[in-house]
Amino acid sequence: MAAVFPYRGACAPVPSPLAPLPDYMSEEKLQEKARKWQQLQAKRYAEKRKFGFVDAQKEDMPPEHVRKIIRDHGDMTNRKFRHDKRVYLGALKYMPHAVLKLLENMPMPWEQIRDVPVLYHITGAISFVNEIPWVIEPVYIAQWGSMWIMMRREKRDRRHFKRMRFPPFDDEEPPLDYADNILDVEPLEAIQLELDPEEDAPVLDWFYDHQPLKDNRKYVNGSTYQRWQFTLPMMSTLYRLANQLLTDLVDDNYFYLFDLKAFFTSKALNMAIPGGPKFEPLVRDINLQDEDWNEFNDINKIIIRQPIRTGVSYSQQGLWMPHPQLCCMFSVFQSQEPLPDDDEEFELPEFVEPFLKDTPLYTDNTANGIALLWAPRTLQLEVWEDSEITCKFEIYFIPRYREHCPAGQPVKVRVSYQKLLKYYVLNALKHRPPKAQKKRYLFRSFKATKFFQSTKLDWVEVGLQVCRQGYNMLNLLIHRKNLNYLHLDYNFNLKPVKTLTTKERKKSRFGNAFHLCREVLRLTKLVVDSHVQYRLGNVDAFQLADGLQYIFAHVGQLTGMYRYKYKLMRQIRMCKDLKHLIYYRFNTGPVGKGPGCGFWAPGWRVWLFFMRGITPLLERWLGNLLARQFEGRHSKGVAKTVTKQRVESHFDLELRAAVMHDILDMMPEGIKQNKARTILQHLSEAWRCWKANIPWKVPGLPTPIENMILRYVKAKADWWTNTAHYNRERIRRGATVDKTVCKKNLGRLTRLYLKAEQERQHNYLKDGPYITAEEAVAVYTTTVHWLESRRFSPIPFPPLSYKHDTKLLILALERLKEAYSVKSRLNQSQREELGLIEQAYDNPHEALSRIKRHLLTQRAFKEVGIEFMDLYSHLVPVYDVEPLEKITDAYLDQYLWYEADKRRLFPPWIKPADTEPPPLLVYKWCQGINNLQDVWETSEGECNVMLESRFEKMYEKIDLTLLNRLLRLIVDHNIADYMTAKNNVVINYKVMITVRKGGVWTVKFRNLRPMGRRGGHKAWQRRK
Repeated sequence: MAAVFPYRGACAPVPSPLAPLPDYMSEEKLQEKARKWQQLQAKRYAEKRKFGFVDAQKEDMPPEHVRKIIRDHGDMTNRKFRHDKRVYLGALKYMPHAVLKLLENMPMPWEQIRDVPVLYHITGAISFVNEIPWVIEPVYIAQWGSMWIMMRREKRDRRHFKRMRFPPFDDEEPPLDYADNILDVEPLEAIQLELDPEEDAPVLDWFYDHQPLKDNRKYVNGSTYQRWQFTLPMMSTLYRLANQLLTDLVDDNYFYLFDLKAFFTSKALNMAIPGGPKFEPLVRDINLQDEDWNEFNDINKIIIRQPIRTGVSYSQQGLWMPHPQLCCMFSVFQSQEPLPDDDEEFELPEFVEPFLKDTPLYTDNTANGIALLWAPRTLQLEVWEDSEITCKFEIYFIPRYREHCPAGQPVKVRVSYQKLLKYYVLNALKHRPPKAQKKRYLFRSFKATKFFQSTKLDWVEVGLQVCRQGYNMLNLLIHRKNLNYLHLDYNFNLKPVKTLTTKERKKSRFGNAFHLCREVLRLTKLVVDSHVQYRLGNVDAFQLADGLQYIFAHVGQLTGMYRYKYKLMRQIRMCKDLKHLIYYRFNTGPVGKGPGCGFWAPGWRVWLFFMRGITPLLERWLGNLLARQFEGRHSKGVAKTVTKQRVESHFDLELRAAVMHDILDMMPEGIKQNKARTILQHLSEAWRCWKANIPWKVPGLPTPIENMILRYVKAKADWWTNTAHYNRERIRRGATVDKTVCKKNLGRLTRLYLKAEQERQHNYLKDGPYITAEEAVAVYTTTVHWLESRRFSPIPFPPLSYKHDTKLLILALERLKEAYSVKSRLNQSQREELGLIEQAYDNPHEALSRIKRHLLTQRAFKEVGIEFMDLYSHLVPVYDVEPLEKITDAYLDQYLWYEADKRRLFPPWIKPADTEPPPLLVYKWCQGINNLQDVWETSEGECNVMLESRFEKMYEKIDLTLLNRLLRLIVDHNIADYMTAKNNVVINYKVMITVRKGGVWTVKFRNLRPMGRRGGHKAWQRRK
């Protein structure tokens, strides 16, 4: 351990220079072997010739070449680059790989500028960083350990640490040109610990170099940078510098019941170790009822049980566990000094001499060597004798979660420890040795073609190129689909430039491949722009490191990647847990809370592994997307299924196809093409006329074609009607029916109702009236006698100075206004009505004079709209009356009810409203019978008879002329004429129009309850 020379492990001993060389190592033998070796390998290492062409090695191009290409192409709007657009779009498939290699080779905090080899397409379509970030693991850990020291020191000393703004550049600010803005700007100092010339002398000259000791064959194997071996002073210095990131636990007994085997056992048995992860059990609980009788469940014994502590359960698994075959066996403790069984003292003979008795017992490096003996694995003696160089993102810094969480930490930190432990255990369980696969080198294949050149560029310049190339690719894809109403800004946000219609929204839907690629580029742009701000001098190296740490820990906030690949929520949560671990170790002592922790390597590593895993998947997705763009969908060979949404249109298309077939059979060859479309137009017009119940007749249309069209319309009408009634029956039964089907069914039934009503009106005009003159005279005479017996005086027209005018108007207006108490959104007609109501409140006298003028003079009314209110078991028609007329009707309703009630028009047995309880009606009915004259007289065999009759469709068959005569017996003739004329209005639904010539409407009006304070629909019918 006292030697300072490189260790060679188990290599063969080097012979002393004074000893004679063995026969097999003589000069002649060696020369002969060398000659044979050259002959054998001459063919293997000769120049490759293919058909006489010498494959010469490509030389690196100057950086200005790719700069000019990128600058000339710009945003690809110039017409001379229209042939390159397909190349740019095709390169989109490899954009995830370019992003992976770019992020993989990020400059470290101790580097001002990182120059990287670049492979670029000759059109500037895509640029790849052609380098693998090999590092020597102890050096890399020591470098980040010094960063930890410097960052804590800086945060402690700096009063107000200002975090970078995100995103660093505005959405509409294009990526900066490297040559114009960054090339000539001297960057600020990087973060570097000032090393001591004496203590740190072994590493002083090369510690912060990129790939240190690459040219020193004494410590590294050469330019391939694959193996390394360091001296003891170098390793001890690196160990001291890396000490902040390394654990100081050396006793394996600390991890008793807190190692992988214990966690595997806890997972198998669903028993949580305190502070450890929790899992579902591998084996569910066995039904205890099926268990055999034994000493521990005998019902004849009293068994006193005590809960077994978790630690005891694990340490004595075979004794306590129900499924010991699932447990992992582990030792109870480990001893560094195993003692023999016997206690006899060992005595060394006197003639024995110690080995190396002439060697000094200790030297200057002894203490360092002993320290390294207890160092973590990466710095231990057997590792650094002859070790392989590693990829930097495969080195993990934070194994502290494998230890117990320190006491006094908040709940979120303890939870983060547990969640990271859970990931660690699951990864260990799922880990399988990698399969041997043939290595394929993508960049070597690219470089061998004539389309790629190589150069060496600054990392920031490559990042700006990749961002610009990704922007051009996505923009070209958007414009290829003619989505000019979508705008992709320079921070990769996709925004609509206007409010999109439904069709535009459907057309502008991209798949997960496009959006995930866009969000990955958005993350890349954030990282690159942060470095650009540093290179411009707007932020220093500490702010840059803090910003990068913030980006990798808050990817879920800064981007929307999780929307398109939700599995990466795992990475987002892991970064959040790592952030908790780092912050609560970093912000201790004099270092307080707040921004300033720039230790971004753990989070960066998580996202690099995510990119490494998602790149093949995303490349396949993007390849499919581009294949669809260039070649279209291959859907011809697949039979189309008719979806529920397309059933009706599918039936219609089949009918139209049948009609077309008939047309083509019927017509001569010469006139097929130009007449078929005209006939189909007539066919559509005939169907629209049937739905609107309008007669269809085209003058000059040949009779066979007309008959064919009518046959088509009849077939479609039968199917249309049957479907409507079938769906209504399903709705009435309570079956599960789509909302759209319900709405369509309501519209169809409305059309069928109005068609039936028009047919009835037509029959009334042709066959009616349905009452003879003798019957009409009898009805009229009976009404006159009834009113005389009631001593009823007719209701006069409301006089100009009627004392209750204002009160009745206010009641009518209140009833109209009730409908708007819960409505938040009004249409134009409703707003107009509300305005008229408010105006009538403000000027009641003006409103009353207008109402009375209308009652006297208005006999023609505006169209009334009709809709059906769907109560699912039945439909109720609702009429939409013009607002000005509605106010007049509401006042008349109030006036007639008041006057009729005052004149006792209705006898006691008529229930005035649904609000009156039935027992009260029965009481009044009985009282009315009891008060009749001689009602109980039976001396001559009299008896009382109560008749009950049921009238069906009576209101539909009322003759309006007779109704007018009867109303004139009750109300003033002006009011009677107004009421009769009000029933003779035009009813409108969409394009359907009908006029009622006979009968009265027996339905509710929208926002107007005809019964008012006395009830609803039934009472209104009864009153009529």
